[in-house]
Amino acid sequence: MIKRILSIGLLNCLSHLFLFSQPESWYITEIASSIDGQTEVPVENGRIDIVTSTHAIEVERASNWKHSIGQCLWYALQTNKEPGIILIMESIADRKHGIRLQSALDYAGLGAKVKVWFYPEDFGGTYESIENSFNEEKKSIPGATSYWFTSSSGMRHNAGCRWFTNSKGRYCIESEGKPCGTCGG
Repeated sequence: MIKRILSIGLLNCLSHLFLFSQPESWYITEIASSIDGQTEVPVENGRIDIVTSTHAIEVERASNWKHSIGQCLWYALQTNKEPGIILIMESIADRKHGIRLQSALDYAGLGAKVKVWFYPEDFGGTYESIENSFNEEKKSIPGATSYWFTSSSGMRHNAGCRWFTNSKGRYCIESEGKPCGTCGG
């Protein structure tokens, strides 16, 4: 039992070190503090992620960009503020989602009405600086670079597996996720 509690505690610590494995709420708190925004503002049929003096903002992972359009419009209507969207970009490859979002907004005639920001770029960060920081932090944790957690399947792969770093996911520790049926994780 104590071993399990220690494992859970270690996983909680690791989750704070791996920037891009943070829950959306972590990003909301970080971004809101940097732009002097209020978080989790309740409105009819929803809760606004961030409200500033000018904008009602929906924060969404880039791959979920479609979810952000309706929410930001509804929240803007409820608060009489400008609609805004912040897309969380985990890598430069997520830029395609930003292009899709902007194309959809432009097609609907909303491109000039909905303000879109990309995190981390529009908040003073770069993918390179964040990735370098991420890599330095994970090197300091024993075993953190020996296993790969595939987000879509919840599987853990070891360094000899063909899926190790070749699937969308992140580094993890040996006790995280389900072991891969091929490599044993």
